Amino acid sequence: MAMPDRSYPPRRSNGCLWGCVAIILVMTLPLVLAGGYWAWFLYQGYRHDPAVRLARELVEHDGLARRVLGTPIIVTGVEGNAWSWMSGVGQTSSATLSLSGPRGDGTLEIYSHAGPAGPRLDQAILTGPGGTRYDLLHHRALPGGRGLDDTI
Repeated sequence: MAMPDRSYPPRRSNGCLWGCVAIILVMTLPLVLAGGYWAWFLYQGYRHDPAVRLARELVEHDGLARRVLGTPIIVTGVEGNAWSWMSGVGQTSSATLSLSGPRGDGTLEIYSHAGPAGPRLDQAILTGPGGTRYDLLHHRALPGGRGLDDTI
């Protein structure tokens, strides 16, 4: 008896398709991971920044800020941030926080430095809903705007 011929058609080759796809994935994976980290940091990381945390605590407990924006005051975002570090000096940071309260929205400009003892606010300027600026560290309205009694 003769055996039937079981020759299958030749396997179809995809050329370099799978090799190219693998190379593209390997090359784009670090970019995707870095982009994901930066997206997380911009969305969530500032909440854990020591200077921003210190400013948030200042605003929550400061009587002048509560008189201007009301209670509770919520940090709704970080509009800008500049950070620098020098060996032997430590880090300096500045940020502009968006605030919201029952009496309106405002911004808080903070300037801080961190040394061996941790972060310290050098300046905290609150701009209220009417555009009046207040120095939260010295508890006073800054010149050039209306007084605190005129805003409330």
